[in-house]
This record gives sequence, structure tokens and C-alpha cells, in this order.
Amino acid sequence: MRITRQLFVSRKKRIKFLMDKLTYKDLPLNAPALSDVEVVKLTGRPEPGQKQRKPLPPELADDPRFYVPPKGEEKKNYRETPAFLYNRNCRFIEGTKQACFLTKSVRYDGMPESVQQLIDKFEVPDESRLVQKAILKSQIWDSTREKLPKRRDPEYPRYKIDREYGIPLEKRLNMLSFDLLRMADTAIASQYPEIGRSRRLIFYPNGMATFFKYSDSLLSFYLGIDAAITSTSPLPPFVPEELVESSSSEAIPSLYPISPTIDFLKTNNYNLKNSIGFSEISCKFPHTLILLNNDDWSEDERQARALVTAMGLAVAQVKKTYPGIKDRLPTPISVQVINMSETTMNFTYFQLNTIDFDNSEAGVKNFVWFDTGNVLFERRLPQPWKRDKILETSLENLDLDPFKKLLATVGNCAELEDSSTQFKEKLIEL
Repeated sequence: MRITRQLFVSRKKRIKFLMDKLTYKDLPLNAPALSDVEVVKLTGRPEPGQKQRKPLPPELADDPRFYVPPKGEEKKNYRETPAFLYNRNCRFIEGTKQACFLTKSVRYDGMPESVQQLIDKFEVPDESRLVQKAILKSQIWDSTREKLPKRRDPEYPRYKIDREYGIPLEKRLNMLSFDLLRMADTAIASQYPEIGRSRRLIFYPNGMATFFKYSDSLLSFYLGIDAAITSTSPLPPFVPEELVESSSSEAIPSLYPISPTIDFLKTNNYNLKNSIGFSEISCKFPHTLILLNNDDWSEDERQARALVTAMGLAVAQVKKTYPGIKDRLPTPISVQVINMSETTMNFTYFQLNTIDFDNSEAGVKNFVWFDTGNVLFERRLPQPWKRDKILETSLENLDLDPFKKLLATVGNCAELEDSSTQFKEKLIEL
């Protein structure tokens, strides 16, 4: 303590000695006369908070570091009339109720009777074993080990879950859905070879888009689809003509004062395109669309997306088949949609009878069937913060009914005649 105090006192005296030795001198002010100063007038002075940009030299004009994106008015696709844009990321706040009002559709729960009758028509040998192999391949057998997103439990927000490694959700979903589709397509083609020759399974079709007017507003649709089944002949209507005529008296729940396009993006930069997204030489008619759900949406919101996607593709087909028509169609157009999550399948069946969407009360209506919440299996994750005895992810409660509905949907319009071809000879082992 004494040594520290002595060092501090000596240092203080030294600093005082140096300060006393310093001398300050007043320097002479050599300022120029006012008459010798050249006055320059400033032009284009920037506003407060705004930086003045200097023009780049010609040799650096294309430097990407200084790229300034053009304004909306300067882009090539700028139009004076705004439009409402829709893509698969558009989330309806009211779910299927909002989608039915937008598409002028009468809602039914369950599957159409014509598809319901096909559930027991297709047989797959060793069905349970093959489905279990497809599930294990996507959930456990794959060797991918990537860093997974951290899990959170709202009931225990303070508990820190250890970092997990495994197969990403998108890859698990792609493997399971494509294996089940290939299994169903192989089973149907083996029993009914004519169906196999008249169908095509297309993965990731691009360019599906359409547009139309709705209540003096222009709607533009960009449809993102993960897979599509096309056919050489159109899908027949789900209901007879008598029920289409009687739909004029059906009422659609209104959303007033909310507009059904409240979740669309309003912009002046857009392109008007009408395309079904695949070749029109062979198998030019849409049959079934497949949407993969790797998001946290509710099942009702996913079904709403499936309905609007089916309606958009049906309108694109109408514009190619009946150009210039603005009211009821001579022949209804039917589209099926299968939207799949990791453990659940949802089915949507849409029949387009009219494209007069302005008046939701008058005229014939469109039809839609929703079959929601078909759980194929349950994936249980360990929860150590709840003192769970399960230490690893477990797969439980396998249910084959969703796969049978998948077979009936894919095999819709199949000729129900026995074939001598054996399924085991053509089955592709998963």
C-alpha cells in the first residue's frame, strides 16, 4: 500500500513539473483580405438529411457496387392501371371462406361421389410394407445430416433446446410425396395400361399464369406448383348438369365489408400472361396438381391456396379452349389438387362452371369439395423439458386411408376393367 501511494505521488509531481515548463505562444493571424476571396455560388444544394451523389466516371459507370435500381415508372412492365398480384405465398386471412367468395364456389365437405367410389377399385400388393418403406426412407434412412432450425416451445420459452441435426423438412417432404405418387402411378398403370399411356407426371412445371377482371379490378395470378399430372382427355365433371342448373339458388357467405382481394399485392409493374405451364402437343389437359406445404400455415389456409390455384389453372385452360367467353362454360372444367405436408394429406376438387366472378349471387355457381386432415402417420419429437421418456424421434399410428384416397384421386376416370398385367412385375422398389 505504501509503495503504491509513493508511486502515485511521484507521478503527480512529475506531471505538474512538465505542465509548468510548457509555454503557449500566440500565432499571428494571417487572414486574407475580403477583396481577395473568390465567391462561388452553390447550385443544387441538397436538402437536409440527403446526400449529394457525384456522377461516376465513364469507366466506372457499370460498377455493381454503385448500382441504383430503376424506379417503378422507369421499368418496362410499368402500366398506368394497377393490378392485384397473387402467388402461392399469398395468405388468406379468412381461409376457405374468402377463397370461396373470390372464386364464386359452393362448398361441400368430403370427396365427390364419383371419386369416393374409386377408393376400393385399386389394389397394391404389400401396400402397408411399401408405404412404411417410403416413410422410413424420407424420415430415417437418408444419410443427410444438416443443421435444423431451433425448436421453441411457447409453454417453456426459457428452456434452451440443444441444436439438432438431421434431414431438412423440404427434403423429407419431397422424398415422401414423390415416392407415394410414383407408387400410385405405377399401381394404376399396371392394372390399366391405357391410363399409363395417356398420363404424364411433370415435376416443377413453370410458367403457370393467368389474369382476369374482378369488380373493375385486374387480377394477375402466378401459380407455383410442385408437380402436375396431365392427361390426353379432360377430367369429366364431378356432378351432372342438373345440379349445375340448381346452383343458381345457392348462397355464398359474404365477406362484406372486406374485399376478397385484401391480401393481394397491388402494383403498377406486372405482366399479363396466360399459360398452363406444360406442352400442348400431348397430354395437354390438367388432371391433378400437387402442392407441398413446408410452411406453418393452418390446414384451412392451405386448402384456400389449393382452391385458388385450381381456379387459376382452370381459367387459363378456359382462355385457350373457349377464347372470348365471359359467362357460363359450354362444358365444365374440373381440376384436382393434392396438398401434402410432412404427415398430412388434403384433397381439393374444383369444378369451374362459369367465369363470371363479379356477381356472387346471380347465375350458376362453381363447386368445390374439401377433404381435410387426412393424417398418414404421426411424427413425435422428444420433449426433455416435459420429462418425456422418448429420447429419439418416433413414428407412430400409421393410417393407410389417406394413401387409398390418393390412389382414387390419381386414378380418377380410369377404365375399371381387369388387366392381366401383374403389379409386382412393374413395381419400382423404393
